[in-house]
Amino acid sequence: MPQLDPSVFATQLFWLALTFIPLYIVLWKVALPRVTDVRAARRERVEDDLEKAEALRAEAEAALAEYEAALADATARAQAAIRGAASEVAEESVKQRDALAEKLAAEAAEAERRIAEETQRVIADIGTMATDLAQAASSRLVGGTVSQDDAKAAVDAVLQGDR
Repeated sequence: MPQLDPSVFATQLFWLALTFIPLYIVLWKVALPRVTDVRAARRERVEDDLEKAEALRAEAEAALAEYEAALADATARAQAAIRGAASEVAEESVKQRDALAEKLAAEAAEAERRIAEETQRVIADIGTMATDLAQAASSRLVGGTVSQDDAKAAVDAVLQGDR
């Protein structure tokens, strides 16, 4: 192998230095600053993005807190409205129940009055019916005619005895 021949080491070292040193200088002066600039720009962009992300996170947290507060307020208002509506319904129900109770009480009083009138009429008619019945029964039993006055006197005597 010719590269390992010691007689050509000096020329190889010369050409190595002649190519390596300019390449190193070009890399050091041109390529390395560009890479450094790109890395710095990337770092700045990442830092900016992180700052923006932090600001957006804080804004999102504020919006979430505002939303939760609005939701809690709306829930409280809805519950108050429900309680108010339930109270109004309960009051209306009580009013309707009271009105119905008054109506039923009036109807019951009217029915009791009619029953009392009918009872008085029936009691008054019992005497007449009993007189007619007594007259008819005694006419059949005796075989003769019993006067209306005699039958009425007999019924009145029996009714006076029961009391």
